[in-house]
Amino acid sequence: MSNQTIKDVEMFWDEFSDEYSSYDSGSNVLFLSLANMLKIDKRDSILEVGAGTGFLYNHILNYKKQTAKYVATDISDKMIHIMSKRLKLQYIENQVNNYENFNLTIQKANAEQLPFEQESFDCLIGNLCLHITPDPVKMLSESYRVLQKGGVAGFSVWGDDKGLYYYTLIPTVLKEMGQFVQQGRSYFHLNDRESLIKMMESSGFTNIICWNQFTPFHYITEEEMKKVLGTYYSEEITKKVIEKFNEQIKINKKPFGLDALMIIGTKQ
Repeated sequence: MSNQTIKDVEMFWDEFSDEYSSYDSGSNVLFLSLANMLKIDKRDSILEVGAGTGFLYNHILNYKKQTAKYVATDISDKMIHIMSKRLKLQYIENQVNNYENFNLTIQKANAEQLPFEQESFDCLIGNLCLHITPDPVKMLSESYRVLQKGGVAGFSVWGDDKGLYYYTLIPTVLKEMGQFVQQGRSYFHLNDRESLIKMMESSGFTNIICWNQFTPFHYITEEEMKKVLGTYYSEEITKKVIEKFNEQIKINKKPFGLDALMIIGTKQ
């Protein structure tokens, strides 16, 4: 269990929303993969939890059936505001916002306590949020509850930390230099394929498919990496980070990106 509460998660993503929206395109490749595997173009009622800033919504609202209901939720009002702005829609906090021209509903919701009746949807998507919520078992249980029989659900979580080099580069250097202390639960805590499958099965899901998937981020130059570091770190740490950066890009010739563990299942 995490030492964070839902309120902690909400506050963090409210504060991080603007920065996140500036580079969320990489993680949305995973969203497209889930959408494809779940066949959302065939579904009639789709719920997304942890919808974030809706980078691909202009595409996805055209991809789904015109008659299909799409409900987008997130714990952070600020993330939802960015999503709505991208769609040129007005979002009003503390209410259910319906947009009939898109057959779209946008509202704030806690994935561990969803404000929907049981068996309300035939498809559920949770991209990169299951590992963030304080109680992932409770989130899976709620996802199962609101799904109709025969409905499908798909989730992605952070996978191999060696494939998440952009996020782990600085902590790796700090740890090597004896300056890194892990605060609370790691975002990699669900990176165990067999354990994640068992968690899905324990929640009632069947016909489970689970796979690793890597999505590269945009190309990052040494100059851009130095801007990320800024003047916050010492000269020694900055030099070591840049050395490892160049090892990844120039020697190994590998991109920075995100390795995810993906999983889908069916409610029988």
